Amino acid sequence: MTKQRYNELSDQFASLIDGRVEYETTHADAGDGYAHLARQGGWQHGNGLDRLKEWMSENEIDVPNGFDWESFEDQVLDWHEMEPGHIFSGESDSSRFVVDSYAVGEVEDQYCLSDLSMFLEISEEEAGEFLELAMDDNRFCLRDNYGDGVFSYVNTDSVWIACVSKEWIIERIDWAREELEQN
Repeated sequence: MTKQRYNELSDQFASLIDGRVEYETTHADAGDGYAHLARQGGWQHGNGLDRLKEWMSENEIDVPNGFDWESFEDQVLDWHEMEPGHIFSGESDSSRFVVDSYAVGEVEDQYCLSDLSMFLEISEEEAGEFLELAMDDNRFCLRDNYGDGVFSYVNTDSVWIACVSKEWIIERIDWAREELEQN
């Protein structure tokens, strides 16, 4: 394989890997894969309810007497949204309360020879030759998949942020207030 041909395939392969990283760090479907984690410890270990009450106080959001905090907590954990961010963007502000955030960390993907040859529009033989060269290229972080392709690895500082908007919180409290007034 010529150096020029290798460079052409490298650019295509890098683009393929970058596309996977972009998906894992920005696409809503990928973020939804982290949504269940809010119930798996971060809320309790991070004093979630106390943080929420403090945030609401700072933002002058009052609750009616008899407000059901347990039910509200469940709503927050069930209905929060997932937003893409980076490790330095996970703070609450006046427009949203951050339930928790989850590091994406390393994005791993597998490329078997047949898939890679299809993606790069080359033969499996040429794909194998390309991967032999790519394994020694510092441009990529690859691990051999027992001769049938490679695993690629890319580290990111991306996170998925579980949050609820101020408007959402106010709406839920207004609903609770109306319900309490009717009873």
